Amino acid sequence: LNAYLLDKANRTLTTSPKTPNTFNNIRAAFQQYRMEAIDFSPYPPTPVVWAYTAVDAACEPLGCADWRDQLPQRWSQEGAWLSGEFRVGQIPKPALLTYQQYLQQQHNNDSNSGQIRSIGLESLYNYAFKTTSTSLAELTTPTAICALFVLVIVLRRIKATLLPRFSDLGRKAALHTHGRQWLEQKNNQTRIVKFGEYVFRLLFHTAVSIAGIVYFWDKEWWTADGTKSLWIGYPNQPVDAGMAWYYLTQSAYNVEAMISLLEISFVIKTAAKGKFPGFRIAWSPNVRGDFREMFVHHVVTNLLIMGSSSFRLTRAGSMVFLVHDISDIPVDLSKLANFLKWKRSTGVCFFTMVVVWSITRLTILPFVIFKSAMTESWMVCSNGVVDPILYIFYKPIFVFLVGLLIVLHAAWFTMFLQMGYYLIFKGEAHDLSEHKTGENEGAATKQKIN
Repeated sequence: LNAYLLDKANRTLTTSPKTPNTFNNIRAAFQQYRMEAIDFSPYPPTPVVWAYTAVDAACEPLGCADWRDQLPQRWSQEGAWLSGEFRVGQIPKPALLTYQQYLQQQHNNDSNSGQIRSIGLESLYNYAFKTTSTSLAELTTPTAICALFVLVIVLRRIKATLLPRFSDLGRKAALHTHGRQWLEQKNNQTRIVKFGEYVFRLLFHTAVSIAGIVYFWDKEWWTADGTKSLWIGYPNQPVDAGMAWYYLTQSAYNVEAMISLLEISFVIKTAAKGKFPGFRIAWSPNVRGDFREMFVHHVVTNLLIMGSSSFRLTRAGSMVFLVHDISDIPVDLSKLANFLKWKRSTGVCFFTMVVVWSITRLTILPFVIFKSAMTESWMVCSNGVVDPILYIFYKPIFVFLVGLLIVLHAAWFTMFLQMGYYLIFKGEAHDLSEHKTGENEGAATKQKIN
């Protein structure tokens, strides 16, 4: 009925002498009515959907896929929660354009060509950077996986080249600010390496934040009350080439960050047992003080990246990316200023970090993005393409993961407040994110700022 009314309104208004504003307002009214008419009450709750979906998955290879037929009729009849009409199927996502299909389209559009164009740099460039909704837009496709693999390797090579240079800068700065005796202490070499790491992080977060702001500046989901556009039109929202590469770059950085975190947190030691040597994994002396929080954050972030890309929720995912990147810039600046023992700069950067973190991760993320996911994401079902049962099944998963990120942000913020207490009242830079229980000598990391 809603579809019929909307179609009739469109045909009537198109042929009637109405002004464009009147036409758009009436159409928007019908769209609003159509969305408000969605009723989720007949559908089973999420735990029930998860339960019978697990039974379906277990029974399919066992040959008992018709287990519903064995239930009492009142449980499996039409409208009942266990009836076949509430099976969880696949999300009807539009097919993405593969490179072979792109070449075929070019061949069909070229009347002078008698065969499919051969693979060339120009066609590859146009496909990767100028074509919308290609297979690069979904990170689980073979094309995107290959591109992601290459980006991770390139990023690691770039880091391997730049980090020693950045560490040399840190070593020269330490000679000036800390003195030669501090520089010659073996334990402080780790701090110099971390200085180089944070210089790289600062450059990456600054560059990707600027690129994100420029690219998303005029996107409707960043305007006032624009979060509805995150969901309306799903799953037929096109994915621009810029969005695809933004996701690929972010994913490559987070995958590499996970690998680097594991590399600096664990060491493999040999232990002779009997006739054969054994191996065991032990904590590294360089492990971060907030390793557990950071590890969980990386796992959740990578799950959200892959999930949002696979489900074509890149608009919402891009908002989460951007608020994270912007808030990381003052974090990196604070750590660098602390290393250099710049008292005033450390205070300014720390205050900026707390303010920006509060605005982005503790305000925009929970009260704009997360709120929209909780209260507006049902609009993915408004066009009649997505079965509401799919929404009921998948929504809590994404809500839980984003909610977990918010909890981690709140935990880090309390850590910042403790650091601020030491900085303001004791004049000490106490970096709890690097060392919770202290340096190698067992004391807490407290650098007196002169």
